Amino acid sequence: MIGWSWEFGSAAALAPLVAVPLAAITFYLRSLHEHQVVRHAELVRRFELLESVTSAIRNSTAAFERDYTTKEEWLRECMFARGRGERLAEIVARLQARVEAPQCPAAQGGSGDGTDRRDVR
Repeated sequence: MIGWSWEFGSAAALAPLVAVPLAAITFYLRSLHEHQVVRHAELVRRFELLESVTSAIRNSTAAFERDYTTKEEWLRECMFARGRGERLAEIVARLQARVEAPQCPAAQGGSGDGTDRRDVR
């Protein structure tokens, strides 16, 4: 019984010596975390502002280039864009026809190489 009371008494006497620094460390770490959260939010806000300003500069530069480009360059760019659009429309039409075709081997469960796997035994 004497050993237990000595251990209990020493633990009670040492508790403030451990609790006070532990509480100080806890509050310090919490303040560091809050500071990091605030700094992160501020950096995110600054990056978003930077991205919006960069986008505005890019748009104004593109508008400037559009205003001062020659007619030949503008016509060449328009024709290139039109050609790309027509190619894209052709690809979409081909894919749509392929999907809607009833004899499509892939749509019927075949492998697409001319052999139908359902008939193989």
